[in-house]
Amino acid sequence: MGAYGPPPGFYRNIPCVRIDPAVCTACMRCMEVCPRKGVIGIENVSGRRYAVVREPGKCAGCGRCVGACLTNAIGLVLT
Repeated sequence: MGAYGPPPGFYRNIPCVRIDPAVCTACMRCMEVCPRKGVIGIENVSGRRYAVVREPGKCAGCGRCVGACLTNAIGLVLT
């Protein structure tokens, strides 16, 4: 009898957050609504602040941050 489950090397498509730093205003609403603390953080590069995905593997893919973003800088992508 053969083994059950996906073949070796198969990966599921897991949703994760993508943040566009050119559009982000670092309002931190995404960080406030994220159920998994530490996934999203703030970067400060040359005096410009914007949100970044710090722990993509911990992202729940719930989309709360997408709905909270006022500038539409956040989207979900499949990893």
